[in-house]
Amino acid sequence: EGLPAVPLVPPPPPPPSSSPPPPSSPSTPPSAGLNRRGLQKSFRMRIFNWETLPKHSVVGKYNIWTADRTDGEYELDTDHMEELFSHKQDQQQAKTLKRQSLRGLPAASGGEMVSILGSKRSMNIGIFLKQFKRPVRDMVGEIQSGNGLSFGSGKLRELCKLLPDEREEKELLQFKGDRSGLPDADLFMLLLANISNYEERLRSLVLKEEFFPLMGEMKGHIRTLTFAGRELLESDHLHSVIRLVLKTGNYMNAGGYAGSAVGFRMASLLKLADTKANKPGMNLMHYVVMQSQKADLALLDFPQELNHIEAASRINKGDIEAEYERQVKRIREAKGDTLKQEDLKAQMEDFLQEAELCLAEVEADLEDLQAVSDSVAEYFCEDPNKFKLDDCCSIFNEFCKKFKRAMQ
Repeated sequence: EGLPAVPLVPPPPPPPSSSPPPPSSPSTPPSAGLNRRGLQKSFRMRIFNWETLPKHSVVGKYNIWTADRTDGEYELDTDHMEELFSHKQDQQQAKTLKRQSLRGLPAASGGEMVSILGSKRSMNIGIFLKQFKRPVRDMVGEIQSGNGLSFGSGKLRELCKLLPDEREEKELLQFKGDRSGLPDADLFMLLLANISNYEERLRSLVLKEEFFPLMGEMKGHIRTLTFAGRELLESDHLHSVIRLVLKTGNYMNAGGYAGSAVGFRMASLLKLADTKANKPGMNLMHYVVMQSQKADLALLDFPQELNHIEAASRINKGDIEAEYERQVKRIREAKGDTLKQEDLKAQMEDFLQEAELCLAEVEADLEDLQAVSDSVAEYFCEDPNKFKLDDCCSIFNEFCKKFKRAMQ
């Protein structure tokens, strides 16, 4: 009752033709876009777990994804890709980036206060005074005249912690005895307490010693971040590699929810190394490096075009802005203090004029930095309300490290 046997006779050969056989590859070349229907995957690929961008944030705007570049003609070796990534594998989490914040000089914190120049207080003040090996009257005279160079900002801050509290100050001012019999610690505090507005004078000395070195450091950090942002905008080789990643990801994710992307968030670059290949020790970053080398050897040089990115990744832009506001407040308070004492005004007048000019320069530098930051956010299609240039620099610094590691 079975079916009749079918003789195993081979089919007749096709008739000869003068025209060449049709190509096995699709009519739309990979270089024209991997998310088009013409390109079919032979195998089920691993997913590149990227964060894609909505079309409205990309289309109709000038950005890295819409820029008219010749790298759109770069072809991918899809056979090699399928060989490496044709199986699923668990993804690993990207490593957390670390960033060094900008740190100003330490803030003064109040020391422990006890009874009026008791043994512990007298000992601490005495230890402080012995560092200078000078008569206490000379030291107090320098403070009154506005000369803090012999102290240095660190020692002046230490002195600010030793100042008498309200009760001690009252007792010192009421002293009518023989000063020659007083220990150096008591005599120093007595002479200091009798100087009008001595706390404001000390604050002014600390400000004069700290301000310009701190502002110089701040200018350097702003300059580094600004240069790093401009390098991100100007590195055509970096942009080409990123667009190559887009083509690669769209091929791997074709047919799925993460396919046909018009762009992706830059943090997704760090996930390339987490997409493991079938071959031990290889991942998607290695594939991108190989394809970059095949497309244009010069693409491998993009890390050298980001000279400031590593230093910028250790700087916190928010800390710079907060420190700037603190210095503006300090200068404003110092100007107010000079109104209380004519000799203090004379001592601080030149400094305050120079400080205000310096603040204006830093403010202009910060405005330039913000303009560059906004341009980077716009070019890479990042949310301007959430974008942080220092975070972006950390991402690209890590990407450069992983890219160079994959080249080895």
